[in-house]
Amino acid sequence: MKILPIQNFKIQNISNYRKIGFRGTSSPNEDTFERSSDNIFSPENLRKILSNPDNEIGHGAHNIVYAIPGNEEYVLRINKRFFHPNIQEAQYIDTDKHLDINIGQEVGYIRTNGPIKGMMQNIEVLKKQQGISYAVPTPRAISDPDGNLLPNEAPYEDISRKISFKTLLDKLSKMDIKAYEKLLDTLMKAEEYGYCFDPFNSTNIIITDDEINMIDFEKSKITCSLIDLLYSLTNFEYIRNYYMDPYIDESLKHEAWEETITIISKFIKAMQNKGLKFNHEYLRSINSLQILKSNEFKQAIGYNPDDNLTVYQTLAKIGLFDLPST
Repeated sequence: MKILPIQNFKIQNISNYRKIGFRGTSSPNEDTFERSSDNIFSPENLRKILSNPDNEIGHGAHNIVYAIPGNEEYVLRINKRFFHPNIQEAQYIDTDKHLDINIGQEVGYIRTNGPIKGMMQNIEVLKKQQGISYAVPTPRAISDPDGNLLPNEAPYEDISRKISFKTLLDKLSKMDIKAYEKLLDTLMKAEEYGYCFDPFNSTNIIITDDEINMIDFEKSKITCSLIDLLYSLTNFEYIRNYYMDPYIDESLKHEAWEETITIISKFIKAMQNKGLKFNHEYLRSINSLQILKSNEFKQAIGYNPDDNLTVYQTLAKIGLFDLPST
């Protein structure tokens, strides 16, 4: 069903290919990634992988992700706007492979020739992440630079996208609180290692039947924003689009409303269980203000206007925010 967004962003299983070896007997996170003499990253093999549309397993506004045939551990990512497919030379370079978490991080890259003689380009080698993308891609991600819809893509407003979204919303809302706690543990550990999550793209949330995973982390000294993660987790922008669709049954809209409240409630409970609080700085971002002002969020945190407390004071009351000293 290529018209559905969850297919375009599906990160499929890519197993440990025999031509990519590990030294020692410990886990891949502790080993050194290397190429064997057969060299899966030779120019010829790379041309075969990247020229076969069946290997394409995901794309966004800037990048395309490819499976490595027969490989369960890694994927390749290229910049689709600047990539030169006629690869004549290739050199693999190790980067960051020793994390004890999987955030779809780069483990190495392949230096190849670019479109102009003497110019080089990189093909990223990323850890494969389990699951399917939770969100609906933005119009920019499904269009070419001129704004035309890409092949096999349904329009942003297409009902098939909303059906897919609601199916995954059901799944996310029913997950155990432990899945939300593990998500927070991963985020905090990623921050400790110097990585930060892109909070503006809900398609970076990847879910399985019982796990919430993330991709597209970048090296950064910026503190990860929990309120922005919640914005992505609720797919807050798209849920508004869902509510307003006149062709969707009102009972399904109400169900989506209740499920969104459940997701926020579980996220908040996981924060409390982990002793985490919302950051002052991020509570004033555009995304966070949309969340904070929403009736779903207010209901989830137990906000009551009759208590004469602001949303911030209510958050402080339940231990999720430290009020600034006066």
